[in-house]
Parts: sequence; C-alpha cells; structure tokens
Amino acid sequence: MRVPDYSKRILALAELLHRWVGQLMKLDAVRREKVARYAEEIAATLARAADAHHKLEAEPGHGPSQRALVREFGRISGYLETIVGVLHRHLDGRKLAGVKRRLEQLRPADPGVAPPTLPQATAPQAAADRLTAAEGYFRALADALRA
Repeated sequence: MRVPDYSKRILALAELLHRWVGQLMKLDAVRREKVARYAEEIAATLARAADAHHKLEAEPGHGPSQRALVREFGRISGYLETIVGVLHRHLDGRKLAGVKRRLEQLRPADPGVAPPTLPQATAPQAAADRLTAAEGYFRALADALRA
C-alpha cells in the first residue's frame, strides 16, 4: 500500500475514534486508562513513522527508513486491534464493524507485498501532514480519556 493511501486511512480512523470520545468516557476507569495508553503509543508510533517518511522523502529507496516505516505501520495496526478488543463489548455492532473494516483496509492484501512506496513529488508532504494530524488526534483522545 502506498504511504499516502495508508496515511489517509489512518487519519480517518483517528478522526472516527476521536468522535467517539463521549461514548468512550463511559468505560470504567481501568479500560479508559488502557485505551489512553494505547492511544499514546499510537501517537508516538505515528511520530516515528512521520520521521521515517521524511527520511524516505529526502532519500527515496533508503532501506532502513523503508523498514522503519513498515515496522511502525504494523505496530499501529496491532495497537488499534488491541483497542478494538477493549471496546468490543462497549460499542454497538455497527460502530465496531466500521472500525474493524477500517483496520482490514490497513493490512496489505498480500503478505509478500512490497514496503510502502513513495508517490510522485507533491504527495509526500501531504502524507506526512496526515500522519502528524493522526498523531494529534490520538494524543487528544488519550488526554480526553484521562480528563
């Protein structure tokens, strides 16, 4: 999956979860804290992914940066799946199905798929901006759950 596509999807998922903050506030304190911790980890992971993306933008094809970006994207998916597990009994079926569908879109169709590729000239900055925006949404979600 191309980085701009992934960044669009992760931003949409971040916005969706952030819109549910009122409903998430109904979780018991232990679950709220767990979701907040994962949201913070996702935010930190998005920051690392944005850094790797910037390095790749500066030096396309740089192997370590490509591997770092793929690693961070995989980590984000894992954290999001854990959050869905925590929310499983607390969201109605339609909302839960929507999150699960979005998570499925984050996975490559084929496990042997190549690492994310950079698009042409102008899109890399937009992808980096979306990763940064998604980071902000997850940090805000963590803050709101702890307020």
